[in-house]
Amino acid sequence: MSRDNSGNDCNNTNTNCTGSENNNNDNDASATAHTTQAPSSNTTVPAFPVLQRFGLADIDLSKEEDNNRFKRLLGELIAKQQQHSGKRNAIEYIQPSQNVSTTAIAVRSHKSHKAFKTYHQMNPYLGDVVATLDDDKKVGAQRLSDYLAKEHPNEFVEAAKSSGVAVCGVLDKTEGAALFTDAGLKDEQWNTIMRHLRHKFDSKIAVSLKQVKGKCRDGEDIQEQIRKTKRPRGSYKKEEK
Repeated sequence: MSRDNSGNDCNNTNTNCTGSENNNNDNDASATAHTTQAPSSNTTVPAFPVLQRFGLADIDLSKEEDNNRFKRLLGELIAKQQQHSGKRNAIEYIQPSQNVSTTAIAVRSHKSHKAFKTYHQMNPYLGDVVATLDDDKKVGAQRLSDYLAKEHPNEFVEAAKSSGVAVCGVLDKTEGAALFTDAGLKDEQWNTIMRHLRHKFDSKIAVSLKQVKGKCRDGEDIQEQIRKTKRPRGSYKKEEK
């Protein structure tokens, strides 16, 4: 997927990539917008003028043979550009409907996490994705992180933990009920603790007190959760001994 200069999303069929855009030349783009006139009703404008020039405009991509031939052609064009640019993953192209140069990043699919790590160590294409999202890599990283945190919160937290980043997630109703029961808390004490933790971590800490107390009445799984908390794990295990 890429994004055009107006901010509209553009789907690139059969392209496994992500992209951003920059004007080739702001002045040229502006001039083109002002000087280009709509064709008269008697003028036939080919949808793919460059492909037509090479006799490829009418290629039928629904046919496997033609589709594979088109993919080979596209692959060689990309390889030629990357040979010139020295960039392994970046693909630059001009959108047919606009004078806008778009950068797309080729991403790969891997059979296992081990295969991903091995390949990505040699060719860190996700770094190119971050760099393409914005000229400032910090902004690009923030945008990608925001998306992952919202759309894949559990995986985001687990990945952060495995990388040594202190991300706590949110106490669910069972975990909250175990804390409420084990500490013998009253409602006001719970609210006070949550207020201090929210202030410290600047994020939601647990589900609502109503959900926690509902789980306390239910009683199921609470004692097992309490037992789990008495078995230290992770980076703080040695510190508690």
